[in-house]
Amino acid sequence: MPSAARSLAAILVALTVLVVGCGTSESPTAGSPPASAGTTPSVDGGRATPSRQPHTLELIATGDAKIDSFSYVIDGESTEGRSVRLPWRQSVELPADGKPHEWSLTVRFRDGDVQLAATGDGSPLTVSAAGGSGSGTVSINGSLQG
Repeated sequence: MPSAARSLAAILVALTVLVVGCGTSESPTAGSPPASAGTTPSVDGGRATPSRQPHTLELIATGDAKIDSFSYVIDGESTEGRSVRLPWRQSVELPADGKPHEWSLTVRFRDGDVQLAATGDGSPLTVSAAGGSGSGTVSINGSLQG
């Protein structure tokens, strides 16, 4: 092998050792996505990986009707309540696990108007409204990606 080729090979080997040797267990490895807003790096097996922050689902009821009862279901788990005053809000934290999280809100009311809304991390997801004299039911539902 000519001397120039040996010198180039030696330089490449030295650079490879230098680059590999400079990494630490707390630095992301090549090809890892950088931590971004909303993520917190965590060390996983000597390699930093971003961990996802939970999402916030907010269910909101406004209006002037009398609320007889309400129920909301998050991933199959039901919560029920009676006779709340409007406006009413409920915030629920959902894991950022990459899975869809199904939810619904149903309100039984009488004598007035009710507006329902849902937000995911502060962004509007859906709205619905109903009203009148007598009794009625209004509901909304959706899915939020974790």
